[in-house]
Amino acid sequence: MTGKLDGELASRVKDLQRLAHVAEDAARTTRGASGTTDSAAASTARAELEAAGHLQITVLVRVDGDLEAAERAGLWTEFRTDQIAVGTIAVADLESVAAVPNVVAIQSDRQLKPLAAPPQEGSGETLASEAVDRGQGVGARSVPPLPSGFTGAGVVVGIIDTGVDIYHPAFIWPGTSPPRTRIVSLYDESLRQTIECTGNPTGSVVLWWRAPKQADEHTGSLAFPLQAATVQTALEGFNSIDPGDVAVTGGPLPAKPIEIDFTGIYDGSIIDPYLLPMIRAVPTFTGGTHPGIKVRRGRFITQDEINAALAASPRKPFVSRDLNGHGTEVAGIAAGEGKVSKSCCKKDQPIGLAPGADLVIIKASTDAQWLKGATHVFEQPWLASGKKPAVVNLSQGQLGTAGDGTSNADIGLDDLLAGTTRRAVVAAAGNEGARVIPASEGGDFLVPTKQPGGGQHTRGHLPAGGPASIRFIIDFGDTRTNFFHLWYEGPGRLSVNLTAPPNAPGAPDATTGPSLPNVVNPEATADPAGPPFRNEVLGGTGGHPVSHRYALAESPTGKRHFTLTLNPVPDAGVSMGTWTFSLQETAGSAVTFDAWFTEDPRDPPGRFHPDEQDQSRTICSPGTARQVITVGAFNTDDNHLHPMSSRGPTTDLRFKPELCAPGVLIVSAKSGGTTPNDLYTSDSGTSMAAPYVAGVVALMFQMNPHLDHGTIAAQLMATCDKPVPPVPPGQLDSGWGAGRVNPEKAVAAVKPPPLAAIAAATTDEEPIVLPAAAYPAARVPFTHRVRAVQDRLVVTPAGQLLATLVARHQDEVQRLVMGERRVTIAWHRMHGPLLVRLLLYSELRDDIPVPRLLGGKPLAEGLDRLLDELDQAGSPALRAAIAEHRASMLALPGARLSELDVPVSGVS
Repeated sequence: MTGKLDGELASRVKDLQRLAHVAEDAARTTRGASGTTDSAAASTARAELEAAGHLQITVLVRVDGDLEAAERAGLWTEFRTDQIAVGTIAVADLESVAAVPNVVAIQSDRQLKPLAAPPQEGSGETLASEAVDRGQGVGARSVPPLPSGFTGAGVVVGIIDTGVDIYHPAFIWPGTSPPRTRIVSLYDESLRQTIECTGNPTGSVVLWWRAPKQADEHTGSLAFPLQAATVQTALEGFNSIDPGDVAVTGGPLPAKPIEIDFTGIYDGSIIDPYLLPMIRAVPTFTGGTHPGIKVRRGRFITQDEINAALAASPRKPFVSRDLNGHGTEVAGIAAGEGKVSKSCCKKDQPIGLAPGADLVIIKASTDAQWLKGATHVFEQPWLASGKKPAVVNLSQGQLGTAGDGTSNADIGLDDLLAGTTRRAVVAAAGNEGARVIPASEGGDFLVPTKQPGGGQHTRGHLPAGGPASIRFIIDFGDTRTNFFHLWYEGPGRLSVNLTAPPNAPGAPDATTGPSLPNVVNPEATADPAGPPFRNEVLGGTGGHPVSHRYALAESPTGKRHFTLTLNPVPDAGVSMGTWTFSLQETAGSAVTFDAWFTEDPRDPPGRFHPDEQDQSRTICSPGTARQVITVGAFNTDDNHLHPMSSRGPTTDLRFKPELCAPGVLIVSAKSGGTTPNDLYTSDSGTSMAAPYVAGVVALMFQMNPHLDHGTIAAQLMATCDKPVPPVPPGQLDSGWGAGRVNPEKAVAAVKPPPLAAIAAATTDEEPIVLPAAAYPAARVPFTHRVRAVQDRLVVTPAGQLLATLVARHQDEVQRLVMGERRVTIAWHRMHGPLLVRLLLYSELRDDIPVPRLLGGKPLAEGLDRLLDELDQAGSPALRAAIAEHRASMLALPGARLSELDVPVSGVS
C-alpha cells in the first residue's frame, strides 16, 4: 500500500504516537509507585494526548466515489468537488480515514504566498512614486464617466487574495450618495470561529486555546446544551482574554452553532487575525447518533454591511482588512473603478480592466480556502436566481508539488471547471523563473526586505548506478526552516545524503562539513499513513535539526518523493555557505529528477548553485492545474519577458503558461491610503499580470456570456501578439506561452455567431472600445504613445493633414474642451474620449481606424456640432482652419486615412 497521508500529516500521526507513549509511561510509573493512575503527571499527559488527538486539521481528501465510509471514519466534510473533499479530520482519526479503501490521498492545507516580485536591479523598474511622476499614475476624476461600453457589466470577478480595502474609491460606484460598494460579497477566512455539532450529542466539551506567544489555556467542562453566554464567561476566564476581547453569539449547542468573534486587542489592528490559533473543542459524549464536534473558520460579509460602513461618519476600521495590500492591488487591476488623471484628453487611464463588473472578494491564504472561495464565487449564493458568468483570479501560489497538476488542490480546481460554461479561473505563473546569484556568492551580505524569486529549481539525470550531486547555497541571514523536495519516477531509486559547509557545527575538520549519519533510501510501507518523518541532528549535539521523509510511491502520483526540512541551529540560524546533496542510483535504472526549494518571503530561501539552476518547470501551483489559464508577465516598456516570470512546461510536459500580460510597474489601488496622493501604488510580478487577463476574460464574458473555459483559453492564445524576441514554435520552456495578450482581438474573437454575421455584412459596425486599462499601450508613457500615433499618421496625406492640424491647434482645442461648457458638452456627446482612446491605444490595424459610429451615434454628426462650437469659441487662427478643412474632417468617419485624397499644402 502506498502512503495516503502527505508528509505533514504523517508527522502529526507520529507526534501523536509519541504523546501516547509519554502518557503510557507516566501511567506505568504512577502505577508502579502507588497502584493508581491519578497522579498529576499522568493526568497532564492524558490531557495533552486528548487535546492533541482532537485537534482538527484542515485537509483536502481525494475520494473515488461517495464519502460515507470516510465520514464514518472521522472526515468532517465542508464541501466537495467531484474528486476532492475539503474538510477537517481530528489527528487521532487520520489513520482511520486513510485506511478507507476509496480514499486515494489526504493532503494538508498548504500555505500560499502572494506572487508579487520586488524590483529587479538594472531592469529599469522604479518605485511607485517615480512611476506616477513619469505620467503613469492616476488622480481625481474631473469629467463625467465615459459612455458605457465593454466594462465587464453583468459579470462577476472573484479575487481570492489577501483581502481588500473596502474604503478605496476603486471599489465604490462613482457618483453614489450615500456611497455604494461594488463588492457584492466578501468572505474572510481569518475571521470568526464557529463551533458546531452533528449527531445531536449529549455530554460536555472542553475548549482549548493559545494566544500568540502564550501557553495553552482551557475551560472547564461545559455541559450541553451550551449557551453563548456560558462560552463568553469561560473564555474571558483565560489569562489572555479580557472582557471585550471576544464576542460570542448563537447557540445553544448542539442545536445551533456557536460563533466566536475575536475583538478588542485581537480585532486585527494589532495582531493579524490569521495568527490567532483555532479553538480546539475536546468533547465527552454520553449519547447521540454518530456524534461529532468541529470548529471552522470564516465569516461572510454582505453588501449591506459594507454599505453601512461606507455611510458611517466617522468611518471606523472595517472588520475585514487587507493588511498586506496585495489583494487590493490585484482587485484594482482586474476590476477597479479608475480615475481619469487631470484631463480626459491626455490621460484616460482607469486602473481596472472591468470597472463595471461585480466584485467578490475572498480573503484566503491556503489551498482549501481558495477552493472554498472559488466555489462561493461560482455558486453565487447572494443571488436568488440568474447566476452571472464569473472569472476567478488567483495571484497566490507555491512550489513544492510534483508540478504535474496532480495535487489535490489542482484537481479540485479542475473539477470546478470540468464540463461547465460561464466559468473561468486565471492564475499567476509565479516569479521563480530568474537565475539568481545568491548574495553570499557576490559578497553582499544585506538581507533584502522582500525576497526575490528564482534559483529554486534544478533538474538532473543519473545513469543506471551513477552518482550525482546537487549544490545549494544558504545566504547570510537565513534564520527560518528551508524546505527541499525531490521528485522522480520510474524503476530507478536514488539514495540521498546531505553535507553541510565546513563552517557548520559538528564539522570534522576545517575543510569538510558534517553529513547525515546514514544514507536515506526510499521506504515501502504497508501503513496507510505512509513512511513517517525521521528526525536527526546534522552534526550532532548543537547541530542543525533535520527532518526527512522518503516515499517510494507518493499518492496519488505514484512518484518517488523525498522531502527534507533543514532547520536553523537554535539561536544561530542556518549555516551560510554551499551545502551538497549526494545522490546515488541503486536499482540499475537511469533516473531524471526535479528538485525545488519552497520560499518563505520573509527569509532568504535555499537556492541552487548558479551552475545548477534550471529556469524551466517553475510554474507554481495552482497554475499547474489543467483547466486553469496560467499567466506570465512581460514589460510593456520593451515588450520583453519579465526576468522573474516562471517558465514551463509542467513536469508532465504540458504547455504553461498559456500567455503573458503586462506585469511590470502596474499602477493600482493601495490599501490604507487616506489622501489623493496616497491612493495608488505600483508593483511587478505575475501577481499583477494574472488580474489583467482576468479582466480581459470578464470583457469576453460580457461579449458572450456562454463561453466555456476551453474556448476562452483557446481564443486568448490564438489572438496573442508574438513574443519579443520571437520564440521558435513548440518551445515549451520560453516562459511566453502563446505570446502577449491582445485584449481587443480576444474580445472580438468571441462574438456570438449572430453578432459576428452582422458584423461581417455591414460597414457600419461600431468598434469595440475597451476600458483604457485593457490596452497594453496604456502602460506606456503618454509621450511615447503620442509619438507612436504621429508616426502612424504621417504615412498618408490625410494623416499628415491631421498631424499638422493637431500640432498647431491641440493646446487651444484642449483648453476649450476643458474650460468652455458648450465645447465640453459637444465633445462628450460625440464620445471624444472614446475616439482619443482608440487613437492612442488601439493596435488592431496599422491604418488608423476612423469609426462611423461611436456610442451608438454617427460620429460625423457629433463632429459637426463640435466644430460649430469650436468655431464660436476659438481664436481667428482656429476658425480659419475649421473653415478651410471642415469638409476633410467630416469625411473621416467611416473611412481609412489611406483612402482619402486630401491636399496637404497650405495648412493653416
